[in-house]
Amino acid sequence: LCVPQILEGNMKRTKTKLLCLLLAALMLLGLTACGKDKESTDKELADSNLLKLGDYELLYKGACIMEDSDGNDAVVLTLDFTNNGEDSHSYLWSISETAMQNGVELAVAIVYSNPDEDQFTDVAPGVTLEIRTAFVLANTTSKVEVTFEEAFGDKNGKITVDPSTLSRESAGSGTAQSSGTGDALLDWWN
Repeated sequence: LCVPQILEGNMKRTKTKLLCLLLAALMLLGLTACGKDKESTDKELADSNLLKLGDYELLYKGACIMEDSDGNDAVVLTLDFTNNGEDSHSYLWSISETAMQNGVELAVAIVYSNPDEDQFTDVAPGVTLEIRTAFVLANTTSKVEVTFEEAFGDKNGKITVDPSTLSRESAGSGTAQSSGTGDALLDWWN
């Protein structure tokens, strides 16, 4: 009488151990799948900030609000411009940009910042230059949709920016030149 009860108890414990092992394996697979989803989401986010426009790539790095030369609020986008073409090209002659807020096109803003971020600078093939582009805001609460297009092509991409989430930064004085040239008009132009 005692022997069958012992065998029955051992069988029950074996089944319980197998069931626990199976549940642990299923939980492990579930956690692995969650990790892959996060990785793919991070990659999708990085890809959504990268616009491929023919021979050029734009990587959206962020935005802020600055005061433009007329005292207006402006959204300033920071981008990496990469030239993947065969010849040197500048951002300004390669990319056309349009910003819309509430169905109205925004004017280009003049914001004094780093003089090394010149949109006229020729970028050699395979080289990346950080640039900034700015638009006068109609308000600081509505989203801004910026469209970038190849100047001589049909590729385009869009970035949406919510000004209400952006930090406010101060712009430079616009006097990047340390000493004058002696010519008032040339000093003003510079």
